[in-house]
Amino acid sequence: MSQNPSKTFRLHKKKCKSRGSLHLSSNSTFIEQIIRFGVGMDVHRDTVVVCICAQTAQNEIIVVKQHSFRNVPTGLQEMMNFLKKYRPISHYLMECTGIYHRPVYHALERAFPQEKEKIIAMNPLLVHRRLTDLGNKHDKADAQRMAELSFYDKLLRPSYVGDPQFFHLRDCLRSYTRSRQDSTRFKNRIHRVLCSIHFMYKFDLGKEWSLQILDYWIHHGGVFQNAFQALLLHMIEEGMPILILQKHSDDFAPFASVSLTRESTFNLAQLLQQFLEVERHAAQYLLQTEQFILSDAEFTTNYQALLTIPCMGPVSALQILTEVGDFRRFRDWRAFAKFCGVVPEIKESGSSINKGHVNRYTNAHLRRSLVQIANLIINGKASRTDLDEFATKQYHSRKLPFKKACMKVAFKLSRIVYNILVKNIQYDPHYEQTQQKMQKLLRRKARTGTLLQSAQVRALRKDIGRFFVNHHEHLNSKSRFLLTRGFTQMIDKVNKKDLNDKDTK
Repeated sequence: MSQNPSKTFRLHKKKCKSRGSLHLSSNSTFIEQIIRFGVGMDVHRDTVVVCICAQTAQNEIIVVKQHSFRNVPTGLQEMMNFLKKYRPISHYLMECTGIYHRPVYHALERAFPQEKEKIIAMNPLLVHRRLTDLGNKHDKADAQRMAELSFYDKLLRPSYVGDPQFFHLRDCLRSYTRSRQDSTRFKNRIHRVLCSIHFMYKFDLGKEWSLQILDYWIHHGGVFQNAFQALLLHMIEEGMPILILQKHSDDFAPFASVSLTRESTFNLAQLLQQFLEVERHAAQYLLQTEQFILSDAEFTTNYQALLTIPCMGPVSALQILTEVGDFRRFRDWRAFAKFCGVVPEIKESGSSINKGHVNRYTNAHLRRSLVQIANLIINGKASRTDLDEFATKQYHSRKLPFKKACMKVAFKLSRIVYNILVKNIQYDPHYEQTQQKMQKLLRRKARTGTLLQSAQVRALRKDIGRFFVNHHEHLNSKSRFLLTRGFTQMIDKVNKKDLNDKDTK
């Protein structure tokens, strides 16, 4: 054979590739059969790969054109001019790729203002879950698969992008979170350096007195005991309070003879300076975010309403507001809870229903905030409220593991947040307890004709109160809790007995 087989294969492959893209100007019959076009875009840092697919009257999907554009302002303008001749459009579909997709998304909004609802930036996990394997993975194949997927309206689930101003506000608070994480790292490094010279006491660098001691020791050097005594004398001369230092003097006694080396002094000075700088940046991020929230009337109202939830601090409330964005886009509280990441994945097959881990298509920042609040509630920081009663039921009565109990409480918190933001319901921390009390009184009135307890129950309550007063010096917290629980069960039993006696009469 005179012809090279490998060369023949390459030529054949090249011819097949050239027939893959159809030109609209060369086939008028093909143009008449087109119902709509779908656009898929694979966005990268430097390039945007665009694929145009067409749906024909025979319900076939055909690749029309593939092209790559530079991800720069001039390249995006060329891409907008390129897309204007493909009408009508099913959807413009792209993946959420960190921040690279945002300029493309906003450029499409400006170029096609009447088709904003057709511009969809979708979660990459959901995109690849919908797609089937069409061969080797590369940019053009990804763009083609997204263009084909754009025709299936019910499979598309757009992610929230928001305007650039809101994006920078959310990024500002996320920078605060990262600064707090860096602050913790510097604290651990400072403790590591101190442990290397056998100073095992861990300073709480969130306290001013700890920073004063460490800074004085670094700048004066020598033995820790001498630096500590010199700091006390300096504070006395300046008229500053020294009670907190005297209170911790016994904790420092085992390390009185520890001294800093030259290398450890330099290392501690650098780490302490970096720690203070990170703390300053974190405070500025938080202050700037709150100032923007308070400058908007609706944000301010929602911010103050969220603070009525037990254990909800200002930072958690700001994080919820900046992460949720347009909270009216959720169809109900179930969709909001799923977005918060506090519901498990459910796998159902026949009669068997299995609940797995929390789903991955969620906002991790929201989930962390709600779980931290739930952790405080389970640990008793919201005593005598509805949430405290619910957490006690999950963790102590039902004996769920701590993590599962946290997710249950976080799920309830997500419903409360949804009702506050969307339905403008004023939250009452004791609403459920009040309702239970009223229902109990109404049941008593229906059975006995009065809201008063029986004479026997009132006498029993007086005897119990007298018992606690007379023997308070012999009771500790545990025995008092057990006696109260037992006496409550006794009163409930007497109440039921009185009601049963009146029913039989």
